[in-house]
Amino acid sequence: MPKVELHLHLEGAVQPATLLRIAERNRVELPARDVAGVAQLFNYRHFHEFLTVFMVLARSLMRGEDFELLAYELGHQLADQNVRYAEVMVSAFQYFNRGIDLGEVVQGAMAGFARAERERGTRVRLAFDYGRQFGAETAWKVLELAIQNMRYGLVAWSIGGDELNYPPELFAEVFAAARRAGLHLMAHAGEVVGPASVWGAVDVLRCERIGHGIRSIDDPALLAHLRALGVVLDVSPSSNLYTGAVPDMASHPLRRLFDAGVTITLNTDDPTFFKTTLNDEYRLAARVFGFGADDLAQLALNGVRAAFLPADERAALERQFADELARL
Repeated sequence: MPKVELHLHLEGAVQPATLLRIAERNRVELPARDVAGVAQLFNYRHFHEFLTVFMVLARSLMRGEDFELLAYELGHQLADQNVRYAEVMVSAFQYFNRGIDLGEVVQGAMAGFARAERERGTRVRLAFDYGRQFGAETAWKVLELAIQNMRYGLVAWSIGGDELNYPPELFAEVFAAARRAGLHLMAHAGEVVGPASVWGAVDVLRCERIGHGIRSIDDPALLAHLRALGVVLDVSPSSNLYTGAVPDMASHPLRRLFDAGVTITLNTDDPTFFKTTLNDEYRLAARVFGFGADDLAQLALNGVRAAFLPADERAALERQFADELARL
């Protein structure tokens, strides 16, 4: 199947061997000495431990060439799965806070994706994902840099991080400014906090897509609201299991959200952390949640329609997908 992926973190797709190579090149101490030890870092027990490992990983990345290497390898990983288009998030504050030029981050990553696209054909665009725990005041500075880098292929602004203690409403003015600048809007919401978080992201931040959003299932009025506005939930089932957002896969609301008529897409979030691929997520939808061929095709088309592409490019990609899916 041709596919699109819309909720994917660049750092969370790094291969252990590549992380070790970059850390050694940049003389960054990792709590591991070899590839097997680095791979072990990606085993963690709960969400906050996951965030800690994620930040250790981010500290190893310092130069444009680091991001170019990650992006190039990810572009090939996506192409191997027949992903034709992807939007990839970069955890911008992790680099801004260390004085790293975010322009170099963006241009390095886009150079890697461009090289992979020339070789394999998969297109990728970038988003800045801002850790909400670092506060709204600093978010303004990072947003300014995001706007400056739109010409290089940065298309969206998002918040992630500590959803429990930093509700969406704190970032209302930042998101309004991002929207005025022409950035598309996303937010992690309804992952570890209930429907109130999703309401805030949709009504206050005016997000077009919600990362995860699975707790929306707890509020029928919210489901109706999402349907009415056409807000998309970018769902990552394996991620939700690994971080403890759901106790077991049988409890995951993927099928119920789909059957409720909410537009959902399938994604990996951090595929190295969660030991998955987008192909695996599609297989999971079929095996665990009973999605048939038509349902899977619908998920793929949802991804195209929710992509932050210009309307003409999105329409052309949808026609291409529809033709290929019909033949399959």
